[in-house]
Amino acid sequence: MKVLVLGSTGRLGSRVLSALLARGHSVVAFARDSSKLPPSIISQLLAVELGDATKSADITAAGNKHQCDAIVNTAGYAAMAPWGKSDLPSIVDAVIAAALEIGQGRETPLRMWFLGGLGLLDLPNTNYKIVDYLRMFPQHRHTWAKLQALPPSGIKWSVLCPGVMYPMSETTYPLPNKASANNLTVASTSPPEWSSKLLGTPLIGGYLNVLSQVSSYKTALEDNADFIAQDLLEGAESPWIYQKVGTKNKRQ
Repeated sequence: MKVLVLGSTGRLGSRVLSALLARGHSVVAFARDSSKLPPSIISQLLAVELGDATKSADITAAGNKHQCDAIVNTAGYAAMAPWGKSDLPSIVDAVIAAALEIGQGRETPLRMWFLGGLGLLDLPNTNYKIVDYLRMFPQHRHTWAKLQALPPSGIKWSVLCPGVMYPMSETTYPLPNKASANNLTVASTSPPEWSSKLLGTPLIGGYLNVLSQVSSYKTALEDNADFIAQDLLEGAESPWIYQKVGTKNKRQ
């Protein structure tokens, strides 16, 4: 699959590049500054395209130029505080607009992965999301709302919703041999292996339930990157299409 990676010089995006190459994909890196890409990886890429991820025209041009089948968007960071602002909503809007335009031109919807956060996932057996109790990175709600408003024929999207991610190694290419999607337990809609403990506590049960568990959802950047790369091998048959997807380290 030909994959366009936005945010290709970032913490996750740089590792997604490496994971995609390791899985045999043809990869186009999209960046504002190509000098931040490791020299060792540039020769392995199909191309490097310079552009602004807030401009749909730049993304559309890159995707069409290389006939990309998929886009992975790791560009932008959500503001942590509810009152904070970042360029993430503008990036999401631009990426969606570009993907729709590319797909409509080919009469085939693009496959896409977006990055959300653990807060987007639902608390099992409730009408609440984690972000309703832990009000951090609420801008991911914008991503979810935009995707929910799309017709199924528009984009074949998925949203990765990890907790805190840490690096296995500071080297982004190649990935460590131990990096693998197989290190993760994965589930859609709600976090994998989420417990309902303390949820029934009057008044504060939801807060206690969330705060007692979120710290156990730390995962490696490299494992999440490989999960995306592995899934893209499935193409339109992926079980994660139209899903928000949580990850957790497997129990040893």
